[in-house]
Amino acid sequence: MKIRTLSMGALVAALLIALPIGNAWATHRVEAEQAIAQAKAAHAKAKEANAASLDTAQMIERAEKLLPSRQYTKAVEIATAARMQDTFAYTQATSGDTGDTEISQRAQQAIDAAETARKKAASVGGEWRDTADMIAEAEGLLKSGKFEDAITLATKAQRQGELGYEQAMQEKDADFPSYVASKP
Repeated sequence: MKIRTLSMGALVAALLIALPIGNAWATHRVEAEQAIAQAKAAHAKAKEANAASLDTAQMIERAEKLLPSRQYTKAVEIATAARMQDTFAYTQATSGDTGDTEISQRAQQAIDAAETARKKAASVGGEWRDTADMIAEAEGLLKSGKFEDAITLATKAQRQGELGYEQAMQEKDADFPSYVASKP
């Protein structure tokens, strides 16, 4: 028994030494500030090409507002998304290349179909929690030029909308069983 306890203690000690101590996975303020600076630079570049959007400017502002509350990882995430959108917008505006038009249209159609399904589910009280967020994320992917990812996510959101509608319709006339009813 003593040997087992000793070996367990040695194993725990070895794991504690092997794992990094502190916040090695945490994003630091410097990283967040760098991501915001890169997003601002991409936004300025997109502005020069008349391709910048109000959306990305708001995203950069949101990322900056997260710094005082030490939400650095979220700030990096938002700033990176803004940078990607502005970079893609700049590339589209300056290259004149319309090679991605067909897949871009398919992605927009998938997003529109997802939004229609979400609204249908919401009309009967069956909208699922994450559907609107998935659609918003798909729109961000579309703006960043990640068309395939946007289509995939929009398709999942559309399915959630359809399932939410079906679920609400099936439960429309459902009633509590007699054993759940309150006592008179």
